[in-house]
Amino acid sequence: MDRRAFMKSAGAGMLVAGSGLAWAQSTTRALPILPLTDLIGGIEDRISLALMPSGHDFGTGAKSQTFGINHDYLGPVLKVKQGQTLPFDVTNNIGDTSTIHWHGLHIPGDVDGGPHQEIEHGFKWTPDVPIVQRASMNWFHSHMHGKTAQQTYKGLAGVLLVEDDASLSADLPKTYGVDDFTLILQDKMFDAEGKMAYELSAAVFEDGFEGDTLVVNGAIAPVAQTVPTGLVRLRILNACNARFLGLSMENGPITVIASDGGFLSSPVDAESILMSPGERYEVLVDMKAFEANALNVNLNGNGGGFFANLFGGNQTTTALSLTRSATKGFDGAMPTQLANLEPPRPDEASVTRSFQLEMDIGADLAALALAWDNFCGDAGAMAINGQPMKMDRIDEEVRKGDTEIWRISVDDQLHPFHVHGCSFRILSQNGRPPPAYAAGWKDMVHVAEGWSEVLLRFDYDAPKDAPYMYHCHILEHEDCGMMGQFTVS
Repeated sequence: MDRRAFMKSAGAGMLVAGSGLAWAQSTTRALPILPLTDLIGGIEDRISLALMPSGHDFGTGAKSQTFGINHDYLGPVLKVKQGQTLPFDVTNNIGDTSTIHWHGLHIPGDVDGGPHQEIEHGFKWTPDVPIVQRASMNWFHSHMHGKTAQQTYKGLAGVLLVEDDASLSADLPKTYGVDDFTLILQDKMFDAEGKMAYELSAAVFEDGFEGDTLVVNGAIAPVAQTVPTGLVRLRILNACNARFLGLSMENGPITVIASDGGFLSSPVDAESILMSPGERYEVLVDMKAFEANALNVNLNGNGGGFFANLFGGNQTTTALSLTRSATKGFDGAMPTQLANLEPPRPDEASVTRSFQLEMDIGADLAALALAWDNFCGDAGAMAINGQPMKMDRIDEEVRKGDTEIWRISVDDQLHPFHVHGCSFRILSQNGRPPPAYAAGWKDMVHVAEGWSEVLLRFDYDAPKDAPYMYHCHILEHEDCGMMGQFTVS
């Protein structure tokens, strides 16, 4: 058994050994409804987002040390409309430098919130963020170089829902907290006192941090919600640091209507879907057909592989239980058409670029774990195309308005790949056509074998002092150097 295989097996063994401390609940609690800030009716003042330390009880009876954005854990759900400009005041009071990246937004590099837009403790960042894209589910989170994983895990994340005229007039559920729910899925580890734990090791650097307990909107699963009779909409974010999640319904198929960048052309029924860290999908559940249903989550993705099966098998748990009430809700039929999506046109690409994600370039991960306090130090342990991330090096230069094909490969493992500043179409994923639920607009693609290829275009400036990022969205890998920078001009 080589070193990587040994660390994988050791990590799996630690997960099982710690499973006695997994705080999965035997009874359900109410689904926490994330606070909504609805800005569609107009913006009268600057939008304040305060990053702050706090304490939060996930359901263990003990308060964990957390970060929050305007709240004790996580941030609000912001609902905005295409055509608006969002005047943010982002104040940092967490005691360390941070950033807030608008994941999924098509915006210039100087307001993207990447690692170059640092916010020192006690200071304020005031970007005016234009909303130009179609209706879509996006999110915002820390992107502090070397500390993204730790800060996001502790709670610096929120959701940004973009609506447009078509989505607002669509015959879909849209009453927030009644038939339209936002779900942030995360995995956590808790210590014997029930406090959230985060500690790096060589195995964690290798595979990314994976907890043994599923959390939904800051509460340990399973959670429950009573809903009216009719269609129910679930807008789902995988906000785990590293876990791929397999999602399915207890009864019937899972019906997907939208992916990262917006609506699919029509609903897609699937037995299950695989969500990488950072991905978003919107799902419709027909609560006329069943008195009760549940969203189930497989913590090992869809299968888990050799070591997952050897050390505990598929870890499927109920995330959200839905119970139908006698109240009549959204009575529209399941839609047959959603968006007019043209097929991708790879023949329009004028440039093809290749990116290889590389796990080890000689750094001793065990030594890093001992030497650095829960972050990856100088971010030199991993690389893309042989180059670890360097803040003062531009890796690629893109011409504004060009259509390009980006080809991504890996030297080991399954990795999610994210590109800032645009949405793209997946041409191939792991050397095969993408599943139908991932055939729309995306900003995340994953790759384990063969090539994953995406077709993209950049329409906004990203200068040398505010470049865009491309990176693995396993946050520990990103922190350890599996990230690059590119300009658009």
